[in-house]
Amino acid sequence: MSQFLDHFDKNYFGKLNKRAKTFRKLFELLEEKNKDYYLIVETGCSRSKNNYNSDGMSTVLFDKFINFYDGKVISVDIDETHCNIARSLVSNKTEIFCNDSVKFLWGLNPLTDIDLLYLDSFDINFNKPHPSMMHHIKELCAIIGRLKKGAIIAVDDNIEKSGKGGYISDFMENLGYKKVIDEYQIGWIL
Repeated sequence: MSQFLDHFDKNYFGKLNKRAKTFRKLFELLEEKNKDYYLIVETGCSRSKNNYNSDGMSTVLFDKFINFYDGKVISVDIDETHCNIARSLVSNKTEIFCNDSVKFLWGLNPLTDIDLLYLDSFDINFNKPHPSMMHHIKELCAIIGRLKKGAIIAVDDNIEKSGKGGYISDFMENLGYKKVIDEYQIGWIL
């Protein structure tokens, strides 16, 4: 039986630059769950067409994964223009909401367990990372109580402890979780 990883390697790996290995690892971790139905929740959606090298196109990649197996992608972005672009790039298995991500995650009560929480909503200024780092820890705090054992948490734009996931990294370390991904993207399994 073919795996999504084969499709990913052939069609996307070479386009993703600094995110190629870490996206591959995320899909590997998802496939290891060996489920009939997956739920992926993402903050910050794809905002242009075919911009794999720069933005990563996570919404599109998650939609491809869900259509290879089965499930649903829920994505939230505060910019209606970004939402409309992303909606034009994905299938009906992906729902895109225009809202503040912290408020949205606080009110999200999915009908099934979240397999992957992917945080990538607030663009980072690496010279002044605090606003983005703070926003992403707020996102995690808004939803962490509804994540179950085995959920994958991943954050984009990671550069040591000054990327989007800097505060999340400290938080997860304090809870005793070890990183399963630690390159341009960073991730843990609960």
